[in-house]
Amino acid sequence: MKPTGHLLTLALCLLTALVTAAAPRKFTLQSPSGTLRVEVAAADSITYRLYHGDDLMLGDSPLSLTIGDGRVLGAGDRLSGTSRRSADEKIVTPIYRKQSIEDKYNELTLRFKGYNVIFRAYDSGMAYRFETTGRKPFTVVSERAAFRFPADHKAYIPYVRGERGTATTEIQFWNSFENKYVYSELSAWRDGVLAFLPILIESEGGKKLCITEADLLDYPGMYLSPEGPGTSLRGVFAPYPAKVVPGGHNGLEGVVEGREPYIARFDGPARLPWRVVIVAAEDAELADNDLVYALATPAKGDFSWVKPGKVAWDWWNTWNLYGVDFKSGINNETYKYYIDFAADHGIEYVILDEGWAVNKKADLFQVVPAIDLPELVAYGKERGVGIVLWAGFYATERDLERVCKHYSEMGIKGFKVDFLDRDDQKIADFTYRLAETAAKYRLFLDMHGYHKPAGIQRTYPNVLNFEGVFGLEQMKWTSEKTD
Repeated sequence: MKPTGHLLTLALCLLTALVTAAAPRKFTLQSPSGTLRVEVAAADSITYRLYHGDDLMLGDSPLSLTIGDGRVLGAGDRLSGTSRRSADEKIVTPIYRKQSIEDKYNELTLRFKGYNVIFRAYDSGMAYRFETTGRKPFTVVSERAAFRFPADHKAYIPYVRGERGTATTEIQFWNSFENKYVYSELSAWRDGVLAFLPILIESEGGKKLCITEADLLDYPGMYLSPEGPGTSLRGVFAPYPAKVVPGGHNGLEGVVEGREPYIARFDGPARLPWRVVIVAAEDAELADNDLVYALATPAKGDFSWVKPGKVAWDWWNTWNLYGVDFKSGINNETYKYYIDFAADHGIEYVILDEGWAVNKKADLFQVVPAIDLPELVAYGKERGVGIVLWAGFYATERDLERVCKHYSEMGIKGFKVDFLDRDDQKIADFTYRLAETAAKYRLFLDMHGYHKPAGIQRTYPNVLNFEGVFGLEQMKWTSEKTD
């Protein structure tokens, strides 16, 4: 039987549809000045390229999410629509290194059934994120975040610290995010060792790329590891903890016992973190970059009560005082001396570091007999000096609301929360609950053993500091020759 005209027309239409569906959809997104350009392709996978001027900074870099029902978001789904928008606004910053910052970008959104992928181009860098729109609970089994460079560039690599960095991947997920940066070619990456963020890569003509993330609200932090030989990196994420028990230093850390077969779980629509690539033609631009802050979720509520300041630190010199008429140590006489010193030198706070609470109890309501906290708070108030308390993760997490309420009512100004030492989804959730609860009781926070700055200080301006850095603390036991 010969095909009729109608059948031929139908066959041609189907063939055209198939060819059209297979052909990649390509989009170009430029930064406001046109200096930076992102080229996005959506077909069997979603990839992007990044240019700064005429220089290729990142080659075709794929991105996708594998979710619990087996679906791979970003792999061959039919594009249902796109939208674009631009912003040119000023963000007033209540507590930041600047009074305000510019938030100027162009944005492209790719829409698919059940999710969107959003790209932004700033003059100082680019970012992208996944955003799911379904109402049902789901899990993220894995995320593919690749960064493919056009050559074997040199990089400043912050490997996971110490012996943990030479062991299993699981052990590397338990770390304090404190290490020196190693300067080497990407191809010389240490075998089997993860690096945390941010990482800095030297690119064409002296330009630099800084890879990091922002708005890490309820998701595991990203580590990096080589993908292929030498010129590509991939994201690595800690799986969701099956069980967390007290352990580590004096029983104050959360030790993971077993992992779930996914990295994150959600009860409904979710916004995943921004994957951020900062581009700097000059080194000074790196220090002046505000992308992470700009991409973070804005604060809600009044934070005018937060008063940043300097702090007198007892732990560094092991509570040793000289030329005094009392025995120095963890006692009220020593801390009154610190308060007097702070008052005389314009230092706003004194911290009671580890030792004021009974050791190895992980209970912030068991105060050592030599310390009278209400007396110290009252003495400090007379001298215009606030009191800050050190607290281990487990001791804080086990009774968060009661701890914050009790010490806020006593007059304590804030907490230094230590031994966080993880960045899986469970502890990411805790840090935001901690910030929210502390803000409720007008307490500020210093996070110690905490991952890279990812924007929590914009969402909760009562988070004044985060100390995941190889700094002065390390020099207490490290050789003076440390570079």
